[in-house]
Amino acid sequence: MKKINIKSIHLASPRGFCAGVERAVDILDKVLERFGPPVYSRHAIVHNRRVVSDFEKKGAIFIEDINKIPDGSRVVFSAHGSPPNFYKLAKKKKFKLFDAMCPLVLKVHIEAKKYETDGYFIFYIGHKGHPEPEGVMGNVNRNSIVLIETVKEASKIKPPQEDKIIVLTQTTLSFDDTKKVIEKLKSRFPKLITPPAFDICYATQNRQTAVKSLAKKVDMVLVVGSPASSNSNRLREVAEKEGKIAHMIDDVAAIKDSWFEGVLNVGITAGASSPENLINEVIKHIKNNYTKIYEEHVIREKVYFPRPKNLN
Repeated sequence: MKKINIKSIHLASPRGFCAGVERAVDILDKVLERFGPPVYSRHAIVHNRRVVSDFEKKGAIFIEDINKIPDGSRVVFSAHGSPPNFYKLAKKKKFKLFDAMCPLVLKVHIEAKKYETDGYFIFYIGHKGHPEPEGVMGNVNRNSIVLIETVKEASKIKPPQEDKIIVLTQTTLSFDDTKKVIEKLKSRFPKLITPPAFDICYATQNRQTAVKSLAKKVDMVLVVGSPASSNSNRLREVAEKEGKIAHMIDDVAAIKDSWFEGVLNVGITAGASSPENLINEVIKHIKNNYTKIYEEHVIREKVYFPRPKNLN
């Protein structure tokens, strides 16, 4: 086993939990505290294995098939958002429902419904198989929206109309990659409407900006985040596009000492679903008595989202 002997650790700031994740975690925590287990969460409350594991120890039950949740149960819907049919089923099954949908995801749900009502066709940029697009696209008629992932797809797509079209996006995408897709759509469809600001959330953009800055100062970047986390994957990609080796790790157990051969300066960031204690464990594992640790502040965040009214 090779010894890790690094000179400095640079911590991206901001990193880790965003306001939407903090709110979702707080909601599930308070429901468990107030009512006791079992509490069901439809899908992982956030995409982080440690967070999910810790909640399972407290009595939370994470389940994908909402039909399998017993009638009358206390249920939390995840931060990623849910389609309307889930809410109808929740009412039918008499769930005591607590909705942890991120307010910024809800904003996109509202936009999608509004523009469909106004007769627009929607280009929705997102990742197939992620629950956030599932929720957004479930809000509108399937003939009114199409999912696009890449510039290549944007160059071939043929909408049913070209006079009233708009683009919306998943909140956890790469800002730079999404911009390229939108530019391609704009070049093909001059009448395309884009929202005043991208739907990519402030936290996603801020963490990507921080990683770009961080990459200039280090030899390698560690991204603390689970494979299912869209925004964590984007952070790794941003670091790699800046020309740096980047590894995404669930926790300290995933670290390989061989990564550090010839590496003196390491950058650490974390996806919006990753708690700070995971980052601290990584620091403890790779530092030595002589390692200097630097906080690389790029943007300071002061965003807060309150709990739903039925938990106040």
